[in-house]
Amino acid sequence: MLGDEVQEVQGLYGPFTLSERVLQKIWLRQQFDTCNLVTLAGKQLEVLNPGKWNLLGGPDFKDATLRLNGSELRGDVEVHFDAADWYLHAHERNAAFDRVILHVLLYRPEEDSRKVKTVNGSMPETLVLMPLLQRDLESIAMDEALLEMERVNELEWVAEFLELPAKEREVRLAKATSLRWGHKLHFAAMRLERHGWSDACHQLCLEVLGYSRNREPMARLALEYPLEAMQGGSAEELFQRVQKDWKLSGVRPANHPRLRLQQYLTVLEAAPAWPEQIETAMRNLPAGSQGLGTSSLRREAELSKWCARVRESVFGNQLGESRFHTLMIDALLPLAEVAGVLHAEAYWQHWYVGDVPVALKNFLKLVEATSRLQPNTNGLTQGALGLFCNEGSRL
Repeated sequence: MLGDEVQEVQGLYGPFTLSERVLQKIWLRQQFDTCNLVTLAGKQLEVLNPGKWNLLGGPDFKDATLRLNGSELRGDVEVHFDAADWYLHAHERNAAFDRVILHVLLYRPEEDSRKVKTVNGSMPETLVLMPLLQRDLESIAMDEALLEMERVNELEWVAEFLELPAKEREVRLAKATSLRWGHKLHFAAMRLERHGWSDACHQLCLEVLGYSRNREPMARLALEYPLEAMQGGSAEELFQRVQKDWKLSGVRPANHPRLRLQQYLTVLEAAPAWPEQIETAMRNLPAGSQGLGTSSLRREAELSKWCARVRESVFGNQLGESRFHTLMIDALLPLAEVAGVLHAEAYWQHWYVGDVPVALKNFLKLVEATSRLQPNTNGLTQGALGLFCNEGSRL
């Protein structure tokens, strides 16, 4: 078991770090489509018991109970990112893995990849998780980070972080912020190159309206129906188009994808060229200076008035204040930077935060990053998220 192994995964807003422990939790909680499971060898699979999570050496889950092609089996389960990890971790030479009956992978192995074998010569069945996930990996990883935040005072790395001098904490938080900005620019550049300004804005707006649970089906709709094709569409028809992919459990009524689609269609009806309007509005922002503090930049740009004006004139107040800020910081400001519309980094750093967990706010207060003189900002929030998503491993 190497549960602390991490891998960088390409998410919707750039690369993010995913721990193998998160994959193990997905298996433990069965957070995937468990209906009609089929192994790579074509066998029907039913998980009767995922097994006991093993936090010591050996297979990740002990004493799982599975049904393969109608026959009940009892044994162990090993979870990896890739098929090659089996040999990378030398499991084929370790008799502790002889009882493994299922190899759970995130990614589908290459056709010519080696078949996994145990010391006693058995060949465990393989199940690939990626096509079965009910939510995108980035939101699952973020949820794990948010859960960690809820017990912020119990995290060993947070205690170690607090022991650092205040200046060192500031430097490391700024480094994490800078990394997230770089990731967002990289991904924004790929969007612009493939789709151009208008459709990149269109896609990202829909994804933001999908929130973490329904970002993926919103993204597919945006690709299938570019900006012009979606104008005059029906929210119900769009909803039904990817009906089987919506994740509705636990979604607040106000965030139901059917309602969010209708809100976006209302925006398109009133402002079919809204990406050009938002581009013009951002070009009219004064150049943001990196030397200005948060309050000074917001005051100089009259940012609060600008946001209220754009929310009304471009989006017809269809976006709530927090969701509008999320759209700006996760999508439009990075796009504006790479498109040469606006030198956006200072704005991105000092912008208002979107939907922020209470525990994250508490963390920033705990490490003395925010105060009466330094209000919370997107930059501080992004840095804190970067630290949590990496579980302190890069501090």
